[in-house]
This record gives sequence, C-alpha cells and structure tokens, in this order.
Amino acid sequence: MKSKKYAYAGIVVAAIAIAIVVLYPYFNSSPTEQSTPTGISAYTLEISYETVNSDLKNTLIHQQINMSSPLKFSTTANINQYCNFLSNQTKQAMIEYCTSTELKDVNGNFLGDVNMIGSNTAPVLVIAAIQSDPVFSNYDKVKTVFGDVINETICQCWNNSKPGGYTTLSDMMDALRTFHLNGKQPNSTTHAVPLGGIHFEIELTTNSNGYVWKLLVAK
Repeated sequence: MKSKKYAYAGIVVAAIAIAIVVLYPYFNSSPTEQSTPTGISAYTLEISYETVNSDLKNTLIHQQINMSSPLKFSTTANINQYCNFLSNQTKQAMIEYCTSTELKDVNGNFLGDVNMIGSNTAPVLVIAAIQSDPVFSNYDKVKTVFGDVINETICQCWNNSKPGGYTTLSDMMDALRTFHLNGKQPNSTTHAVPLGGIHFEIELTTNSNGYVWKLLVAK
C-alpha cells in the first residue's frame, strides 16, 4: 500500500481539477425538488463498484492484462490512508467508500491501479493510473486500459461523439503525448472532456521512472 500512495503522489492535482471543473458547481447548488438527491449521492455516477470491477476484470483478462480482486475500504481511517485523492478536505470528507485494484501484465509485472471513490452505493470519481517507462514500451496497454475504463464507466459511444474532434481515444492520447514531449512542463492534461453526459480527463506526468498516465472519470 505504501507503493500505491507513492504512485499516486501526482494524481492529487488531477483529482483537484476534476473536483473544481466538474463537481464544484454542483456542490454549491441547492436541490430544486425534495426528491433530488443531496450530499454525495447527488454526484454519484450511474455505475456500481461491483459491476465495473467485475466487468473490467473480465474484459482486461482477454487482452493479456490481469486485474486483482478489489480491496474495499469503508472506514474513515482507511479511506484517509488509502483513498485520499482530493486535497479539498470538505469534499474528501464526503467520501464514504473506496475500492482499489492492481493491474499486471501476463508476466506479473505491475502496470498500475484503478481506484473508485464515492458513496456507499456508487462512485463519484474513477481514477486509473499507469506507469510508462521513458520509451513508452507499454503504451498499447495504457490505451487498452483507458479505453476499457471509459467503456465500462461512461459508455461505448466514442464513435458517435468523437469528443474533442478525435476519431479515436488513441488519437487523443497520441496528441497529448506529442504535446507533452514537445513542451517544457512536467504535467500535461486534456482538461475535462464531455462524453455520454459524463466527463473524463487524461493527464500525462513526467516522473523519475518515465511517465505516469492518469485517467479520471466524474460527472
């Protein structure tokens, strides 16, 4: 678990961006009807931890990527230790539940993690992070994981929407990688991209081992 916290040291910036860009307006709005969900339930995605973890695991295994069974955290102490992704402590304090899984290739080499945080019934934020070496030798696996996460948490509707004008997710990621490699900053991001009534964000960060790819999904 210590390595996991280190691996996500840079993800706080991206998580803050999602919280501010996507969730912040809703945190400050007032329900218009008594039936309107309040609290963290107002921001949950229409997915379940169990279904996404199960379906994602079954999908990835056919693509030579092994996903562990999820670790589940529901106590405040464990969430604060293992699932503390939001620097805004007011929003972080709303998190009631978290699942965490590890991804490995067929040779048992660690690839990254998929975390989901939210209410007891549904996540408000899905975070996938994968480490790449300096030459992006596992780039195809990064694309595979991100594509499957988007399909399972948002929709299988990229071809209909072509968000950002990109024909494929691969094209968007290629453009982000080119932008990052040509730039001088350690962090590059797509910012929040709408798709299927949800938003996702892809971030690429330079670190001592090469690069970390991060995908975040939220309302």
